[in-house]
Amino acid sequence: MADLRARIKAIEEGSGAHERYSEHASRNEADALGVANPNRKHAACMETFQSESAHLQDGCLGSSRCANGQKLQNKQTKHADADCDQAQQAFAKIQRLLCIREHASTLLRKRLIANGFDEHVASEAVQRAIDCGLVCDERYADVLVRSRLSQGKGLRGIAFELEQADIDPCSVPAYQDALSNENGPDELTRALCLLDAKPPKAKRTREAAYRKLVQKGYASSVAASAARIFEERCRCDALSAH
Repeated sequence: MADLRARIKAIEEGSGAHERYSEHASRNEADALGVANPNRKHAACMETFQSESAHLQDGCLGSSRCANGQKLQNKQTKHADADCDQAQQAFAKIQRLLCIREHASTLLRKRLIANGFDEHVASEAVQRAIDCGLVCDERYADVLVRSRLSQGKGLRGIAFELEQADIDPCSVPAYQDALSNENGPDELTRALCLLDAKPPKAKRTREAAYRKLVQKGYASSVAASAARIFEERCRCDALSAH
C-alpha cells in the first residue's frame, strides 16, 4: 500500500512537471509564431506609441522654434529696410531744402521730425549732410547775419534767430563786427534807412516808428533815437511842403 501511494505520488509529480513543461513550450512556440499574450502585446504597443509621440512632439517643438526664429529675422529685416528707406528720404529732403537756401543743422533736424521722420533717422541724415559739407552752421550764421543786416534788421533780432538755431551770436564774426557799432551810426543808419524805405502810416509817427523798429529786432535805445529823428524829418518835410 505504501508502495502504491509512492508510485501514485511520483506519477502525479511527474505529470505536473510535464504539464508545466508543455505550457512553457507552448508559450515559447506562440511567441515565436507571433501569437503573443494580449497583455504583453498591449504593453508593447503602448511603449511604441509613447516613443513615437515623444519624437513627434520634439519635431513639432523644433519646427515651432525654427518658424519663430525665421519670423523674427524677417521682422528685423523689414525694420532695417524701413529705416534705410527713411534715411534716404530724409537725406533727399535735406538736399531739396538746401537748393533753396542755407539751413542750420538744428533747424533741419527739427523740420525733419516735424515732417514725420524718426528722431534717430533725422539726426543721422543731418550728420550725413554735415559730413558731406552740405550743411555748415558757420556758413549759415554768416549768411544769416549779412542778409538780415542788408534787410535793415536789428542786431537784437538777428541774435534771437541765431539762438533759435543753437548758434552763439558771439561766435559769428559778422555779428561781432556789427555788434561793435550796435549803438553807433551804423545801427542807427540802418534803422533810419528802414523807416525811409517803409515809413509807418499811423498818425502818431514817432510811436509807430518805434514799434516798427523794435519788431524788426532793433534795441530799444536805437529804436527810440531813430524814431525821434524820423519824426523830426517828417515835420521838416511837412513844413517845407507848405
